[in-house]
Amino acid sequence: MAIKPETPWQISIDTGGTFTDCLAKDPQGNLHRAKVLSTSALRGMIAENIEPQQLRIAEKWGVPSDFVQGFRFSLLDKTHPEVLVVEYDAGEKILMLNKPLNFDLQPNTPFEVCSTEEAPILAARIVTKTLPNAKLPDIRMRLATTRGTNALLERKGVSTALFITRGFGDLLRIGTQQRPDIFALEIIKPEPLYEVVVEVDERLNSDGSVLRPLTLNSLNVEVEALVKKGIRVAAVALMHSYQNPRHELELADFLEERGFEHVSRSAKLAPFIKIVLRAETAVIDAYLSPVIKDYLNKV
Repeated sequence: MAIKPETPWQISIDTGGTFTDCLAKDPQGNLHRAKVLSTSALRGMIAENIEPQQLRIAEKWGVPSDFVQGFRFSLLDKTHPEVLVVEYDAGEKILMLNKPLNFDLQPNTPFEVCSTEEAPILAARIVTKTLPNAKLPDIRMRLATTRGTNALLERKGVSTALFITRGFGDLLRIGTQQRPDIFALEIIKPEPLYEVVVEVDERLNSDGSVLRPLTLNSLNVEVEALVKKGIRVAAVALMHSYQNPRHELELADFLEERGFEHVSRSAKLAPFIKIVLRAETAVIDAYLSPVIKDYLNKV
């Protein structure tokens, strides 16, 4: 008789800009909840300064002893050198630090302990009661995050190069001319997300036929300079590529062979007739994809 595999934990996590909320169902069907800061931090209050490196605390973490071992300890209202948690007795609520805090710590002084793991993993460890140095149980996870939205709003994406058909280098600076106040005399346009634009010698007709063949060798010098500068992410948006993506495919292969780590192609992402929308989509995808990929790899 075949052994029935154990039902995995079902964990749903929503990571916002400030808090990460976690709702989990264990293999027995019981529900568990956790809420942590999206900086992977847990906060508490100092109840008593027992010794220079030993604190009694007040917290509502619901974690086992030594769960926060190795976490970075920080007083919220003071600046001090890095201090780490070396022991934690969850029953007695006592934290042991690796070095003394040279402050007169009064009761109700706020502090936080911060994990090196991403907030969704910290939340998963809390609900499953898994210590940081132990392997998590089998999990089926659903993750929602504003990491990409925040990176876009705060302009914290990666340095991106836009490769576009020659003659259209200013296309995204011109845009669609849409703006909040159409009658404004002083027009203030946001800076583009890409760091540099490279015009490509090629041209397709509106039916996808080739008017000007793609010339890749002419890009060697610029591409080499970009890679040396540290720009290894590209958005590719060529005229009429939605009708024939061959030039975009060849250019993407060319860039990857020469050191680019991520290339977003407009014809793949938004195979539509309007090049402005296709180019904007490709740039946003290139600008944010490495951020999201790095985040998911850590999770």
